[in-house]
Amino acid sequence: MFRNCLIMLFVAVLFFIYAEDLQAKEIKCKVLDKDIAESYEGECKDGLAHGKGRAKGKDSYEGEFKNGLEEGEGIYKWSKGDVYDGEWKAGKRTGWGILSLPGGAFYEGEWQDDNCHGNGAYNWPNGAFYEGEWKDNKRNGHGVFYGSDKSFFNGEWKDGKQHGEGVYQLSNGISVRGIWKNGAFVKESREQLEFKVDRKINDLIEAERSKTGESVSELITRAVKNLIEKP
Repeated sequence: MFRNCLIMLFVAVLFFIYAEDLQAKEIKCKVLDKDIAESYEGECKDGLAHGKGRAKGKDSYEGEFKNGLEEGEGIYKWSKGDVYDGEWKAGKRTGWGILSLPGGAFYEGEWQDDNCHGNGAYNWPNGAFYEGEWKDNKRNGHGVFYGSDKSFFNGEWKDGKQHGEGVYQLSNGISVRGIWKNGAFVKESREQLEFKVDRKINDLIEAERSKTGESVSELITRAVKNLIEKP
């Protein structure tokens, strides 16, 4: 009987020590991103999440860590439903990754410091999409915007607007080439205005101009603005 009591006491002491040690490890292994810092399971180094692990809080993350922050490859899920699957550096989306939104839209491409930056494509649920260069979450550089009706703008962008040389083509075949500034068509000429269908299309444009009093530049600007703002 005495021997059994000693064995039970010994087992209890070992369990207590193990539990204390486990609790100490959980407390010491910190995640520095406050939105996922409530709980952590995974590898540690010098008291910080380091290596592969899972962290939860308001949001959740599963992947690689370095010095307490997301770094390497990992999947981050926001409480609002957004999901990012890709590369990280120092707790920020940097490298290549895919951001999926609850409504069905998604961005796939390069990131820098949590911003779409570099080459990438943004897709809307209705089939419209933009593919090209980005800077600080805005279309910047060369890119092509395709509307859901198959019309498109192919040209230069700055701060999310058409800026520089570009071509706008309607789904019915009209192609307009010219110079754009801050989203407005500013330069036109016979060499830059090309109709790929019969003369009746030109008559339709002139009829529209007679109704609204707009110049060709204003008419084209309005059409492209509608394309971009209502993909």
